Amino acid sequence: MKHPTNTRIIFADSIDEARRKYRDLKIKSKDPTPVLTCFKVTEIEDFDLSAGFNLVGEISVSPPIMEEIRQDPARAYVLYMMEDTDHEKKITKSN
Repeated sequence: MKHPTNTRIIFADSIDEARRKYRDLKIKSKDPTPVLTCFKVTEIEDFDLSAGFNLVGEISVSPPIMEEIRQDPARAYVLYMMEDTDHEKKITKSN
């Protein structure tokens, strides 16, 4: 089953730049095929900058993360990896 991991807020001028900056962080994944998910906060229909919490895709962003987003909401992207957390179990079972 896939779960969101390694969430980051990236400030960028485009989705491509946000994805590149995230990849440049060289975050390691245990899943050989993680899916990078990216949302621009200003394009999320029910995202409320004044709220303490917001839902972004599969995750909720907490007050400290909201504070970070408020620094530059026009350039804020929320990125995370969707990873198969059962991957290691599958490898162990097949060995």
